Amino acid sequence: MSELIRKTLILGMVQTNCYIISNGDTKEAIVFDPADNADKIEQYLKSNDLVCKAILLTHGHFDHIMAATELAEITHTSIYAHEAEVGLLTDAKVNASAHIHKECSLIPDVLLKDEEVLQLAGFTIKVIHTPGHTAGGACYYFLGHGVLISGDTLFRGSIGRSDLPTGNGRQLVESILNKLMILEDQVAVYPGHGNATTIGYERDKNIYLTRNWDAFDM
Repeated sequence: MSELIRKTLILGMVQTNCYIISNGDTKEAIVFDPADNADKIEQYLKSNDLVCKAILLTHGHFDHIMAATELAEITHTSIYAHEAEVGLLTDAKVNASAHIHKECSLIPDVLLKDEEVLQLAGFTIKVIHTPGHTAGGACYYFLGHGVLISGDTLFRGSIGRSDLPTGNGRQLVESILNKLMILEDQVAVYPGHGNATTIGYERDKNIYLTRNWDAFDM
């Protein structure tokens, strides 16, 4: 099994976690959610002799995508996103980049489907569609490595907000319960903001997953 090396770069005005997952054997890399700083990502890639093979987006909010197009041009690689996220990615008002006066929109090169399995940088990665934070939100599970990139779907002790365009609170909780909580306890979860966690910790401690939501209006 290939060695998986993870680098976290905290970028942008809302401290977005950009993850660079690289293969220690092949020196190939995947960039998740490049936020707003293509130069810093490129510097890390170059200083570690890494070749970027893909840019994967967990969802289309401005704080996760603003450097995606520039990084794709620099690295001559493709941008991947779930097929249900195109509307948000292509509309600066909906992805909120217009609200900070830095309009950003893009069309992904590769549109992904739920449960699609990718072969990238020597890794096998399962696409898990988790709507709720946005309609096309997706998590990426590294099969055989126990690593989940969760974007803004699942945080340590919390979940993503659902009051923005295409969000739905009940759908978000259902996505997490039905699609993420079926993973093993020891799976490491790397969210779009804040500290890492595990599936087991969230299963036991996350109040959004343990309370009875039927008693609440979401």
